[in-house]
Amino acid sequence: MGIEINDVKIKDIQLPENMRRMMASQAEAERSRRARVILALAEEQAAGKLLEAGKLIDQSPSAIKLRLYQTLSNIAAEKNSTILFPFPEEFLPVKTKKETES
Repeated sequence: MGIEINDVKIKDIQLPENMRRMMASQAEAERSRRARVILALAEEQAAGKLLEAGKLIDQSPSAIKLRLYQTLSNIAAEKNSTILFPFPEEFLPVKTKKETES
C-alpha cells in the first residue's frame, strides 16, 4: 500500500529575477578570481625568469650594455625615431692647445 515514484522530471523552471542576478554575480566573481590567480602565477613565473636573467647578466659586465643597446634599437625601430644618449667623455678625442690654435 502506498505510492511508488519511479521518476521525477523538472521542466521549464523560471527563477526569480533577483536570484538570476545573484547567480550571475557569483559566476562573474568566480571568473574574476580565476583570472587574478592566473595573473598572479604568471607574475611569479616572470619574476623568476627576470631573476635568472639578472644573474646571467651580472656575470658579464658587457652583457648589460649589449642589452641596453638592443632595447634602444628596438625602441628606435618601433617608433621610427633617433635616440641620443650620453657617453663618457673619455671616448672623445682630446685636443691639445696647439691643435685648437691652428
